Amino acid sequence: RLARGEQVPLKAAVHLLREVASALAYAHRKGVIHRDIKPENVLITEQHAMVTDFGVAKAISAATHADADGLTAVGVALGTPAYMAPEQVAGDPGTDHRADIYAFGVIAYELLAGRAPFAGRTAQALMAAHVLETPEAISNRRAGVPAELSALVMRCLEKNPDNRPQSGEDILRRLDDVPATHR
Repeated sequence: RLARGEQVPLKAAVHLLREVASALAYAHRKGVIHRDIKPENVLITEQHAMVTDFGVAKAISAATHADADGLTAVGVALGTPAYMAPEQVAGDPGTDHRADIYAFGVIAYELLAGRAPFAGRTAQALMAAHVLETPEAISNRRAGVPAELSALVMRCLEKNPDNRPQSGEDILRRLDDVPATHR
């Protein structure tokens, strides 16, 4: 849908975002951090979203068990540049599930605004933007997005993980605040 430039109706977008948040909540409860949440890893079938491709999570898990200084070492950035949290860009070994929350925010922004926050840049410029720039407000890109939804997405995109929603369950609760006409 995004590649075709389709504008997703708000009600459908909120439904899909709820399903992705639910999948992240489940994975995080099981101790799994995806580390590569992006539209290509969210399959949609009959209006249901399924998060797929946990390959990076498996690779990190295997490296962590095999060698404590493996893929999680300082300076190693794993993920897709357009969706990487600032702490992933920095190769922070303390990167946790909140990096998935950031990537969820990027997907939500793209779904609602029609393009990712820092689209059209090189991989290096994208990563720098995730660390240094605040995305343009969604309301500047698409009229009619409820303030509660816009605020949630922008909160997911906070640079400091402590300022983001702290779990998929937290996102789901905040999606409940979106007016019923859009859920």
